[in-house]
Order: sequence, then structure tokens, then C-alpha cells
Amino acid sequence: MWNRFKINCSYIFKTAGKWTMAIYAVLGLLATFVSLEGVLEALCISSLADKILASVIILLIIYILCTFMVSLAILNTRRVKVLDAQNGHYVYVLYGDLFDEKFLPSSISRRSICFAVNRCFDTIVDNVIISANTIHGKAFQKLYEDGLYTPETLNAAIQSSIGLSAKSEILSEIQKPAGNLKRYEVGTGADVAISERLHYFLIGLGKMDENLKNKAEISEYCCAVQKMIEFFDTCSQGFPVLLPIVGAGLSRLGQSPEELLRYIIQSFAINKPLINSDIYIVLREQDREKISIVEFKQ
Repeated sequence: MWNRFKINCSYIFKTAGKWTMAIYAVLGLLATFVSLEGVLEALCISSLADKILASVIILLIIYILCTFMVSLAILNTRRVKVLDAQNGHYVYVLYGDLFDEKFLPSSISRRSICFAVNRCFDTIVDNVIISANTIHGKAFQKLYEDGLYTPETLNAAIQSSIGLSAKSEILSEIQKPAGNLKRYEVGTGADVAISERLHYFLIGLGKMDENLKNKAEISEYCCAVQKMIEFFDTCSQGFPVLLPIVGAGLSRLGQSPEELLRYIIQSFAINKPLINSDIYIVLREQDREKISIVEFKQ
């Protein structure tokens, strides 16, 4: 809780100050209609100095109470609206589980979960090509455990979704010793149907090197985010899309998760005409101690 307060303290104090001034202004307005002299005299406050001191004390008490109330509200905030597309759709940022649908309206019949994958769209979760600790790895491993796909059938579904027209290059085994050798251009998307209620949107971002290390340049990242938004416009069909802070796992980008989140929000803002579904940017529960979402509140 203390860590949450620290990362939100600037917003808390600023908001509490606004509320304090508003309340004090209302009290000042009431004082023009109702004399407070009798109240002050009853409290044995008659001199000018005592009245000034009383005013300061009242102001301080109001500020402390406002700070307390604002802190309770902010520290328990789990979702904020960060962008209005002005067509009935919004972009939200929230804390939660990317694969949990409980924060979506019960009337929603389908959702799509988007996450970044390497540009070869590998499907083998072996902690070499794909780490089981990444969103990419966890999502694919769950499909295999549930018997919905095997690495081979998932690979076939991905390649079918991408299609033959997508730009690609064939790597040698020296360039990439394991996994798929067809590398697509950055930002290539695949729409994989998991069930009638769930689709996975895969966005090609990272480029694996000869040591099977996944990396991307900042210019590639910017391109991938733009193409991701365009992909949502084409494939979401009005159903909500959930995504993490795309690229946060690529430490080689040199940007913090908060900086990447800010860039993603700004990218959606620039591309408002392409937003035709609600977008939920989902942060992990542990990020509540590191990233303040109220700073992005519209």
C-alpha cells in the first residue's frame, strides 16, 4: 500500500489541493450570506491574528481530510478511461489478468487478446525458442494443455491466417538455429480463433538472432504498434480487444514499461478514426506497486 501511495502521491496531493480550494471557495461564498462572527466569538476568536490562524487551521484540516479521501479512492482504483474515440468506444487501462474476462460486460459475446510474438511466429514452448514465463509462452502452453492445439496445428493456423501475400524472408540455420525459418516483416498480424468467444491476435515484433535472443529496435517497435492498431481496425469486428504493455518484455528496447504504456496510449490517440472497438490495456497485478494508471486518466 505504501508503494502505491508513493507512485500516486503527486496526483493525490494535486487532486486534494483542487478539492480543498473548491470547498474553501464554497465556504467563502456562504460567508457572504451567513455571518461567521458569532461562531468565532463563541470560540473566543476575536482578534485579526486569531481569525487568520483559525482560517489556516480550517484550511489545513480540509486539506488533510481531502487527501485522506482522495487517497482511498486512488489507491483502490483498478481501471481508468484514458481515451474517448468519440464513436461510443474507449481505451481503458486497468490492473488484472489479461486472460480473465470478468472485467468485461457480461453481454460481450467475444473478445480478442493481443500479444507480441517473434516475427517467425514460433509455436514451440521449450524455454529456448519461447520462454514459458512470457505471455507468449503461457498462452500457447495453455492451448496445448487444454488439447485445443498442438505446436504443429497452431503453426498451421497461424500461417494460414497470415496468408501468402505477407512479406517475408527465409533465414538460414546459421541465422536462426531452431524453430521457424520464415521471418515476416515487423508488425505482421495473425488472427487465431481459439473458440467462438475468444480470438488471439498475434503481432510479430521481436527478431531472433543466431543465439535465439529476441530483440527489436525502437523504430521497429513504433512500426509494430502502428500496424497493430490497423490490425485491430480490420479484425476486431467491434468486439473488445485486450492487450498487455506490448514490448515490455523486450528489455533491449531501452524503455521502461511506463514509457511504453504512454507511447501506446498516444498512438491510439493519434489513430482515433481506427478505433472501432473498446480497447483494454491490462497491467499485471504486481504493476500496481510500480505504475500509476491515474496519471493517464482522461
